[in-house]
Amino acid sequence: MTFTVEVLDNHALNVLLELEQMHVIRLSRQQTKPSAGPVKKKEFKATRLDTRGFKFNREEANER
Repeated sequence: MTFTVEVLDNHALNVLLELEQMHVIRLSRQQTKPSAGPVKKKEFKATRLDTRGFKFNREEANER
């Protein structure tokens, strides 16, 4: 009987390896690359502020 299992946790992998050492199960290892799926184009939205002529007033900022 054959099952395909995707191991997601190291603890689960260790349990399976121990069962294999006890000759309860036989593991056949296949390295598969995880599918990245379709790559989404990232959209970056930014705001542009015109700060020309702005003078920072420290006293006014400290009042808040």
